[in-house]
Amino acid sequence: MKRYWKIISICLATLIVIGTFYIQSSLATNEHLKIEFEKVNGNEDELKNIVLYGDYLGDLPYQFQPLQITSEETFNPTNLSFSQKISRTGIPIDLEELVEKHRSFMRSKDLSPHLFFEDENFVAYAHMNDFSFDIEVLTKKTDEITSIQLDVSEKENYGWMQVEEVQVIDSELKVITRASRIGGSVRDELRVYTFDMKEQKLLSDDTIASTPTVENGYSDLRIINDNYSIQRQKYLLVKIEAFEDEKIYRDGEPKLVANEFIVYDIETNQSKKVVASDEKLGSLGGSSAISNSTLFIPSQTSNGIEVNLYDIESDKWGKKLSFDLVDNKDDEEAPYIKVMNGKFYIIHATTNGHTIFIGDLITGESLYEGKLKVKNQEEVQKNYRLYFHGIENVQ
Repeated sequence: MKRYWKIISICLATLIVIGTFYIQSSLATNEHLKIEFEKVNGNEDELKNIVLYGDYLGDLPYQFQPLQITSEETFNPTNLSFSQKISRTGIPIDLEELVEKHRSFMRSKDLSPHLFFEDENFVAYAHMNDFSFDIEVLTKKTDEITSIQLDVSEKENYGWMQVEEVQVIDSELKVITRASRIGGSVRDELRVYTFDMKEQKLLSDDTIASTPTVENGYSDLRIINDNYSIQRQKYLLVKIEAFEDEKIYRDGEPKLVANEFIVYDIETNQSKKVVASDEKLGSLGGSSAISNSTLFIPSQTSNGIEVNLYDIESDKWGKKLSFDLVDNKDDEEAPYIKVMNGKFYIIHATTNGHTIFIGDLITGESLYEGKLKVKNQEEVQKNYRLYFHGIENVQ
């Protein structure tokens, strides 16, 4: 018996640790907050397949809790059960289905959604390590995997380079990268590398957009529409801005010397500048989105939200849409706005809690209006606050 005492002790200790973990997880689960949707108007089917990302901040020290909210459940991603942690750790919601269906292909890959593409025929992945492409494309019908490894040409001219977007069009794979040049008149670049998947070779390497070097200042370039989607996209909206101010790090605001927006057509490899007034360009930002050939630009007004519509193909501005927001809580808490899949989502803090509004961007009609009700919070938490910073559509 003495021969086995170490094994028995280890087994007992393991059982105690696992049992304690489950008990604590169960208690935590029972006590965690739940956010419920209370319908005011519209169709509750609009809530299916959407996930809200937010934070709860209580009025006691350290009363902070991140939240992920669906119509079925609310969970704290840091307080999941043992089995949930195993299944969800490190896997973004957008990639959960890919991991489940194609475990072998997804193994050992960086699970960042912008590195992936999926349609009915292919799953593509492009990663960059030390200026070398590591590309794999899975053909769903045959389970065949095509691999491409290629060093970036003239890599000595770049300080860094990273993948921003992956798309498959017919038999071509397009990898959009962001890079920083060393020296010269151009600082940052957005580039597209086009590969022939059948021949497994590079077809072209083109510059989409670039920033000028600014004396006594800085410049920036980034994709501002939904570049974390793994689905097919036709257009990318790119913002280029530059600031100049000798006293930028001491006092005062830097001077804006460039503020341009470019729409890049991934299929045709063509870019064109968005021409608009300074007011409309000032509203272009992270809430802006492209659906079909329309650019949607939401902005907050004193009474609600306005959405300007710009047709990319005809270069024409359409009729402005307006949505009223009532009972604003204060001016400090701006509503969270997102344009997604032809719909308009607003989460709005009122004097009586938060509301959610879903509207149709084509007709301007309301599809769903409701309230977000906090359940299971302790009595002492009277002055809690909710902050929302994301909405995703998952299938």
